[in-house]
Amino acid sequence: MLSMYDSFFLYFLVTIIFTRVFLYFKPTPSPSIRGFRMHHWMSGLIIAPVGLFLGITFLYTVGVALFIDELTYLILGGKNYKDYFSKESLLGTFVFVVLVFLLREYVVIPLELFI
Repeated sequence: MLSMYDSFFLYFLVTIIFTRVFLYFKPTPSPSIRGFRMHHWMSGLIIAPVGLFLGITFLYTVGVALFIDELTYLILGGKNYKDYFSKESLLGTFVFVVLVFLLREYVVIPLELFI
């Protein structure tokens, strides 16, 4: 059986892979609300604290993953689908995934406080 930390990382990695594969094969424009374009990192910023507050590991993990998946894209000032799948964005996301793996015990600490 996987530890809580390894389960966190597995859900995290699967969420990022699923998101990337889905958007690669079905490029979906972000929804706009009154001209404001929503991105999945924003959903992650909502989902992670909700999952944390409710003590639901899966929600917390998916929220963190959605945020991390677009973090490099944000740092680089990405504007479109091409930027999201650029070498720099993919490499940056890979680096963040490795960092989350190495620091997974620390990333899960907030969740442990609510469970």
